[in-house]
Amino acid sequence: MRRTFVRFVALLVLPALPVGSAWAGGPLLLRSNGTPFVWDTAAPIAYRTDNGPLSASVNEGAARARVIAMFDVWQNVVSSSISYTRAGFIEGVGIFTDGDVSNLGEFNAVEGDCSAGNQSPIIYDENATIFIALGIDETSVIGFAGPCAIDPGAGLIVSGEAVMNGLFQDGQAAPVPDLTAAEFDATFVHEFGHFSGLDHSQINVNCLSACSTDDLAGLPTMFSFLVSDTQGVLSVDDKAWISKLYPAPGGTGFDATHGTIVGRVFFTDGESQAQLVNVVARLVNNPGTAGVDESRTTVGSNVSGYRFGFFHGNPINAASNGFGSQDPSLIGLYEIPLPPGNYMVEVESVHEEFVDGSSVGGPIRIPMPGTAPAPIGPINVTAGTVSTGNDFTLIGTEPRFDLFEGP
Repeated sequence: MRRTFVRFVALLVLPALPVGSAWAGGPLLLRSNGTPFVWDTAAPIAYRTDNGPLSASVNEGAARARVIAMFDVWQNVVSSSISYTRAGFIEGVGIFTDGDVSNLGEFNAVEGDCSAGNQSPIIYDENATIFIALGIDETSVIGFAGPCAIDPGAGLIVSGEAVMNGLFQDGQAAPVPDLTAAEFDATFVHEFGHFSGLDHSQINVNCLSACSTDDLAGLPTMFSFLVSDTQGVLSVDDKAWISKLYPAPGGTGFDATHGTIVGRVFFTDGESQAQLVNVVARLVNNPGTAGVDESRTTVGSNVSGYRFGFFHGNPINAASNGFGSQDPSLIGLYEIPLPPGNYMVEVESVHEEFVDGSSVGGPIRIPMPGTAPAPIGPINVTAGTVSTGNDFTLIGTEPRFDLFEGP
């Protein structure tokens, strides 16, 4: 099976606001109280598409149909309330008047309008002109997406954008070989996850080197790299998190179809909590399930401390960058939404390649200290309930810094 390893990137275009990215397997943006920023789903989320071609071989009509189908992948999750609607072509603003966002000046005008909360554009960069002008590697980054504007008081995402690199669909072998249409579309199902407020997830990370059919089935659409076009189909983890952020009501909604495993990760002292450790819950495999290893297919994840602000101020400047909450009760805390079943939970380090725009767990990668303890479980998950106290104590970590600090 062909393996394509191309970075997915979540580049936020938010202005300097009191908000931060979780980078944590779950929500992309967190409020200062640790809750996620989400879209208002009282009405479908309106987006607008470019009125130019995606590439030399994909015209506007074909690109538009594919974009609609990509958004439908998320909209079709029955336990989620999220939905989308195409409102037309990108509206003219400033120097952008011809309908086709084709250079940096036009992009800046449209992106500025997005940052003002006026429209949510899906931009086709036919020749990677915009990528190159922005200093983004046009030979390895297929696209980027994220919210443009938020309402901090209401906790709402107001607008968002996505930019597609047409070089990967231009029918040419240079400067980069084309992806298949299925691989390219899987990329933007991922990017529309960012647009919707989801971040990267690390599950079945062995797929970076070797990946079984069952591993692929559990590999998230929101994994940091494109491994297979199967990522165009949402995994258990993707469906669980979009449903947790946007729960549908009633008998098919989140509370009727999912429960949550909650716990903390501690240093060896058993007192101080460890941040940025990836936590993975795997369904206990039923050997009678037609040869399928459910421990690889039915999997969820989260990063410890994802709701807590990673970077704090100090007594000199009393400043914080606003990455999540400052509530100490959230340090080291993880939460994993899952469909009902019995799960084993394990901890691991975030992979060394998941940094910068491909981050899982934080804007920088901090390897898990010490050694992982044995998995815990089985933990029974039932719909509408939360299983708490599922804590890990890492083995052989260094002493806490605060043991050596003065008063």
